[in-house]
Amino acid sequence: MNIIHTSDWHLGQRFFDRDRIDEHEAFLDFLLHTIETHAVDLLIVAGDIFDTANPPREAERIYYQFLTKLADLKHCAAIIIGGNHDSPPHLNAPATVLKALNVHVVGSLPEEADTALFHMTSSRDKNDPGVWVAALPYLRDQDVRRAVAGESFDELSARTRAGIRRVYTNMAEVVKEKCGQTPVIGTGHLMALGATISNPESERTIHIGNLGSISGGDFSDVFHYVALGHIHTPQAVGKNEAIRYCGSPIPLSFGERHQKKELRLIATSHEGLSHRSIEVPIFRQLMRFTGSPEALETQIKAITVDDAARTPWIELIIQGGFSSTTLNDELRALAAEKGAEVLKVGMSKRGLPTTGMEARKISIREMKPQEVFARRLEGIEEEVDREALTQCFMSLLEDAEGENA
Repeated sequence: MNIIHTSDWHLGQRFFDRDRIDEHEAFLDFLLHTIETHAVDLLIVAGDIFDTANPPREAERIYYQFLTKLADLKHCAAIIIGGNHDSPPHLNAPATVLKALNVHVVGSLPEEADTALFHMTSSRDKNDPGVWVAALPYLRDQDVRRAVAGESFDELSARTRAGIRRVYTNMAEVVKEKCGQTPVIGTGHLMALGATISNPESERTIHIGNLGSISGGDFSDVFHYVALGHIHTPQAVGKNEAIRYCGSPIPLSFGERHQKKELRLIATSHEGLSHRSIEVPIFRQLMRFTGSPEALETQIKAITVDDAARTPWIELIIQGGFSSTTLNDELRALAAEKGAEVLKVGMSKRGLPTTGMEARKISIREMKPQEVFARRLEGIEEEVDREALTQCFMSLLEDAEGENA
């Protein structure tokens, strides 16, 4: 069998106040073409299909349109798990209908582990033993622990990790009973110790400070491959090449602008399981320029834009302050002349890039809730446990998004 592992689509994401529907449509077209080209039998999407619990209607449209086209191929099934950005009720609502299209959705942890275990086979090779998939989604607090009044942050962290390990251990026991010698793929949407978070701008980790993180060694060896989502940088966990994040298919922040994005192509055979990377094209160029006003002008003038390409988006970080009150508008106009668009202007203070309030008033649409909270923390002079406060805020934010689902 040929299997594709992908994750973190974040359909409906708004980049500052711009939507990205056309980029996501381009990715889904590429994914469908890749499935056809490589004769893929199974697509695994490891969470964060949508960017918010209540995605825009256009995001839902391209999601269902893609699944319909996938079903029309007649040879590729899909297993989709929920991520921390997804609303479980929203994902699960059409599950019965999608099952008729050979699309299996696990938006939340089911009560019985074996209902999240799927035996998938090739529609073209009846002699292929197929593969089992243990489809575990993002595990929410109610899945792994009960609230205990007065517990410390460290106690909360330890009990959360123990709860996540327990879920995977229970699934491993079910796998041992049911799956025999057939290859088994596990899934997850979580933070694994040993993974690198290189883009805190876009990787909104609910389990701040490694709360809820487990190590690669916590995954049972019954799993021949573990398809993870949540981290946007493609990578193996620690030194275990079989436990992998495939990353997001498009850059979700300026901090990801240089990352190579990928799909993982997994092949199963009687000899075992192998996997490799398939690079995802760049659908829109993101640029970040840093320097004095004069240096920024030079960098912008050097931009070349293909007439057929989407308009590049730019972040400018000004060093040395604004030389004039009109600099902001001048740089934006210069970029527009080159066929690009400036979405963010910031200032560099003490060598650290921060959003420049001196540049202009920043629209609340340009800031995520966690960024607003982080700014509020910066204004607190007394000693406080910032990590614990951030964790509490992120938990409340997750609850609020879930209630609005």
